[in-house]
Amino acid sequence: MNIGIIGAAAVGETLAAECIRAGHEVLLSNRRGPASLTSLIHRLGHKAKAGTLEQAAACNLVILAIPWVSVAQALPALPKWEGRILIDATNTFLNYLPDYKVADLGDDSGSEIIARLAPDARVVKAFNTLPIAGFFTGAPDGHRRVAFLAGDDAQAKACVTELIKSLGLAPIDLGPLASGGRQMHLGGVFNGAELLKPDER
Repeated sequence: MNIGIIGAAAVGETLAAECIRAGHEVLLSNRRGPASLTSLIHRLGHKAKAGTLEQAAACNLVILAIPWVSVAQALPALPKWEGRILIDATNTFLNYLPDYKVADLGDDSGSEIIARLAPDARVVKAFNTLPIAGFFTGAPDGHRRVAFLAGDDAQAKACVTELIKSLGLAPIDLGPLASGGRQMHLGGVFNGAELLKPDER
């Protein structure tokens, strides 16, 4: 797959490295521009490229890996998605430790907000229920670490399921964003849940 990644901090960098390890090609972007990513691209190797936010968003499959406080400004500034898949890997932190604070969304959820901000994208929630490095710590022999996903488009979820499998993880589909996505966001029953599944390969 050719995967665009919006955000090149810990989440974006880790997912880029794992995608490359699985044989995918990635185009990384951040708000500071491609030149700021030169050393990171060098570390990741020839399957990684740097681009603008618009170039990353033009890929058929895009991972959103930016802080929640940047979402409302970043997404509306991008071109129309035209049905491309947008993986929402965000969590609704306003501040991180030591001044830990979470956005109060009331009856709303982060992924549903993202779906409204990118109305012509096929949004799939994934890669947010553990600290990103936790997905890729070694599992016991014969097992894979679980990665949950949720979304409203079956074809988009099938694509993300295959990506998750290629990264050595076990996908579990929790259903649509309105229910499954809420189980994955901060405070949801599966946020922080570290589960293993027998390897069926």
